[in-house]
Amino acid sequence: MLVLATLLWAIGGVSLSQQWSAVGLAKPLRAACVFAAILFIPAFAVAWAMTGLAAPLDGQDILFGGIVLPIYEEVTFRGLAIGVLMVHFRWPFLLAALLPSLFFGAFHMYQGDSAQQALTIAAITAFGGIWFGWIYWKWDFNLWPAIWLHIGLNSAWTIFALGDNALGGQLGNAVRLAVIAGSIALTIWGQGWLRRMAGEAEARQSAQA
Repeated sequence: MLVLATLLWAIGGVSLSQQWSAVGLAKPLRAACVFAAILFIPAFAVAWAMTGLAAPLDGQDILFGGIVLPIYEEVTFRGLAIGVLMVHFRWPFLLAALLPSLFFGAFHMYQGDSAQQALTIAAITAFGGIWFGWIYWKWDFNLWPAIWLHIGLNSAWTIFALGDNALGGQLGNAVRLAVIAGSIALTIWGQGWLRRMAGEAEARQSAQA
């Protein structure tokens, strides 16, 4: 994160204040919280009913893997990378999202026990990077919805027996697909309603070129 921020400042000429603005952590939070609750309350209920809690639960894994790492990854791969490329350099979404998502996928290859598994995990997480990036973009460069999605999925994998890595099992993949579908539907059709429910002013979608 610090290396990327330094490169954007030293080479790209993007000041730290401009980077902070592009990342989107100062954007409204309440609608993003409602968004995540709608998606993850049923997802966690299903996971708990079907698998029970993972044993043994490790508080450090939940804190780091479920909360700290997702925030770090979203700020780095979505906020600093996609956000700055789109907001300051005016790159179109797919071009801005592709390279950070490939790096994001490669960042998770260590989870694989074989070359084939590592490449599969990289492909799944690269797709996840594009999905998180799309959510971030469509929420007017508000990083909180993507952060909550990332925290929710990572925490589900840590708290419940959904799989040992990003590949997941049958139930884990069903939960993940349901969250992806729900997040896309809420973003396209329910975003205005979520903002009104949370008492937030309707944000104008910007930089959607």
